[in-house]
Amino acid sequence: MLHDIYYRPMATTSSHRTQVSQANECAICRSPLTTGYYTLLDRPERYCPTCIATRPRCACCGTPLGAQHWQLHDGRLQCCECHATAVYDPAVAREIFAETVTALVQQFGLLLSVKVEFRLIDAPTMQGILAQSQRHFDAGVQTLGLYQRQGPVRAIYMLYGLPRLLFRTTVAHEYAHAWQGEHCPRMQSDLLREGFAEWVAYRHLLWLGGTRAAQRMLEAQHPYRPALEHVLELEEQLGTVKLLDYMKRAH
Repeated sequence: MLHDIYYRPMATTSSHRTQVSQANECAICRSPLTTGYYTLLDRPERYCPTCIATRPRCACCGTPLGAQHWQLHDGRLQCCECHATAVYDPAVAREIFAETVTALVQQFGLLLSVKVEFRLIDAPTMQGILAQSQRHFDAGVQTLGLYQRQGPVRAIYMLYGLPRLLFRTTVAHEYAHAWQGEHCPRMQSDLLREGFAEWVAYRHLLWLGGTRAAQRMLEAQHPYRPALEHVLELEEQLGTVKLLDYMKRAH
């Protein structure tokens, strides 16, 4: 998930200006941060307005990129931090996918009677699948994964090169859509459909110990955040077991 960017004004006293340390330098160009700086949600790095405005961004986390970064074969750019845990190998991706599905069955009982296939793809292939799909997608949401049913084939498509935790979170979200397709056939509400998928991803992150990433889901200005908050309120009212029953009956 891309991090939100925030502007932070700085003190403007003369004594403050003369005490420029590494913490008061842009993390990329090292220029002094004298009037203000930008940060990403839950990240310590500080960036000057010029780097925020002109630098290319990491496709995974949104951080401005310096000289050291990676370019994937489909043109996506990636920072070194995201690259360090990125999933490129199809065999490794399939293993993580299987681990995630097993965990979701253990955690929530999200069993499927018809197996869902897994496919690791690049960005142009994802865009081609989206173009052929008749589903509505929010323009403000970056598509990292997609569940699609075509006749008897049910498949989850995932972008290669996602950091491991983001990969698992996205698999959890898309697997929740596969479960909905089988167990909630009457569901028409986008609020419930996307809210439940985000709730599964959120709870799975907590189950994995990813508390900071889970908290980010509650703080980031993401289009699905209101839907997640709605389902969390339902969970508080109903409990987890009754929440799943509620989803099965929802229209």
